[in-house]
Amino acid sequence: MKCLTNLTIFVFTFIAVLLVNIINCYAKHQSIMRIEMDPIGMHRKLKYTVEFAETIANLNCEYMVVQLLPAAVYISTDELDELQRLKMINAQYPKFIDVEIITEKAKPFSVLLRGSTKIKEPIQLPIHFRYHAASLTRTLAKVKLSSPELYLNCTNDDKQLIDKALLDEYDKFYCLNEEATDFVERIEMEKCNWQRLHLEFNIENPLIAEIPVGDANGYIPVLFATLSISWAATIWIMLTTNKAAKRINNQLREVELQEAKFK
Repeated sequence: MKCLTNLTIFVFTFIAVLLVNIINCYAKHQSIMRIEMDPIGMHRKLKYTVEFAETIANLNCEYMVVQLLPAAVYISTDELDELQRLKMINAQYPKFIDVEIITEKAKPFSVLLRGSTKIKEPIQLPIHFRYHAASLTRTLAKVKLSSPELYLNCTNDDKQLIDKALLDEYDKFYCLNEEATDFVERIEMEKCNWQRLHLEFNIENPLIAEIPVGDANGYIPVLFATLSISWAATIWIMLTTNKAAKRINNQLREVELQEAKFK
């Protein structure tokens, strides 16, 4: 009985060690992207950390994270321009973003974040959430961000060293479209050197934000309350101004009477 117990323990230990080795081996041969988003607020940060497979990490390559932002999200171009000036981010994004319009009138767009496979520092992208039009049925709007794509561009010598299994499709190449902040598939390898990398994502919390929505049922009461307060404030200002003018005129008359007595 004791021998059977020892054999069982040995078998389970062997299986556990084997599984750990398999997982470690898999992790070393896959590229993993960790994504974090601030949990609350209308102004948050997306943080990307990429751990490349061993066969890529030491190559002379650059990568580009393509993050599609839904209509409910916008960026501040002034903010990103300043971060680029300080060399805290290397990004490409539309030249103009209307930060005033509501979600229902906005359109989605992409932001490109450039990095080097030899640098493991995270990339932080500040994002901001738009307000939604008032609703009769809901008080919160859920905004979900999609997972990004990752493109790789290596020197011609290093390109031959990439394991084809690490790419989404090894025979497809892409050109960077800077105006559209996106990639376009092309057949000519000489002109388009970017390839899309297969990724495993590590996302602890879903990339979902809940944004407050105004109550459309309160439009009429709020309108009447606003008009009432505005009219009341206007009347009060007029009465106060008139009263102050009379007081000043009376003071001037008294001064004139006193001057006339001295004469």
